[in-house]
Amino acid sequence: MSLLSQLRLLPRPFWVLVGATFVNRFGVFVVPFLALFITRNGHTTAQAGLAVAAYSVGGFAAAWIGGWMADRLGRNVTMAVSALAGAVCMLAMSQAVDWRTLALLSFITGAINEAGSPASAALVQDLVPPEHRVIAYAVQRFAVNLAWSLGPATAGFLAEYSFFWLFAVDAATSAFFGIIAWVCLPRGRRTAREHAGWGHAWQSIKSNHAFLALFAACICTAWIFRQTNTTFPLHFERNGLPLHDCGLVLALNGVMICLFELPLAVSLRAWPVRQVLALGYVLMGISFLIFLVSGSLTAFVFMMVVFTLGEMSAFSRQQAYSASLAPEDMRGRYVGFLSLAWCTGNTASSALGMALYDQHPGLLWGINAALGLAAALLILSTRKISSYEL
Repeated sequence: MSLLSQLRLLPRPFWVLVGATFVNRFGVFVVPFLALFITRNGHTTAQAGLAVAAYSVGGFAAAWIGGWMADRLGRNVTMAVSALAGAVCMLAMSQAVDWRTLALLSFITGAINEAGSPASAALVQDLVPPEHRVIAYAVQRFAVNLAWSLGPATAGFLAEYSFFWLFAVDAATSAFFGIIAWVCLPRGRRTAREHAGWGHAWQSIKSNHAFLALFAACICTAWIFRQTNTTFPLHFERNGLPLHDCGLVLALNGVMICLFELPLAVSLRAWPVRQVLALGYVLMGISFLIFLVSGSLTAFVFMMVVFTLGEMSAFSRQQAYSASLAPEDMRGRYVGFLSLAWCTGNTASSALGMALYDQHPGLLWGINAALGLAAALLILSTRKISSYEL
């Protein structure tokens, strides 16, 4: 079946979600430049790292609350409340100066913004049958990364003029997404009150060994991925390169995904999912070793190419693989629980990674490579338990 034929099989509400997600993700201006915003206000790199880590810590609360809300209240309600409240938080952050205030607001914003993520992923699982989920997640990532290819470049130019506009645009696009989710998207599958608690979900999760291995692998990859939003721009600046070039190199990631991930998803559809995931994780990790050789603009571009090849190999399959391991009535909580892995990796990466970068950047690049290898081994160490071949 051709790519176009597979795209036509995806339902209309899915495309509404994709369009709204594009607008929302285009406006994710603050997170990539939050560390720079804080350091330019006269704070240290370590303090900036703690404030950025607070956003990830907020994601821990979001995973529990968002997963439960998605299953109990409905997908669209959860996404709408999260996005609209997150817009208010972004505007509040724009007025803060002290790093401790920013850290507190960053925690609250992370808890609210990320609460909608389990609902979005669960809604895709509700709308799209298993055999089309790799393509569906690739389409969703196409939208996210098309936005990412345009957003950071725009944000880089705005940051050189005024950081306030980063917060204002971020808030406006979040509000737009919240309105569309409330008005145009379905509630999706809802779970009865007596079965919607985390106790039922935990009994299932703790016996799902393939899912737990994926959880551990996601902690490793979250650490690696977070470095592109924290130490990557700092390393770029410390090598004497202009900020607008940093935005363009970050945008290269999105451009490559928009051009190549969908065709790659179709061409590799018959390949064993765990092997492709493992390859992707290894490429993401070893890409940072390039900085041991050079800090030139060419090195940053080459690093981003290798990193993106790994990301394209892993991430849409990772989402579909995770979906195949989750019971239908626990989709929101399974996604929420997996979000905890990303929160753990993101938090450690923001706080420890930036502090380590300040002292031993070469050691940090080596740790990234080792974590990529560890994630690959975790995935390869488990046997497939789902009847669905990605």
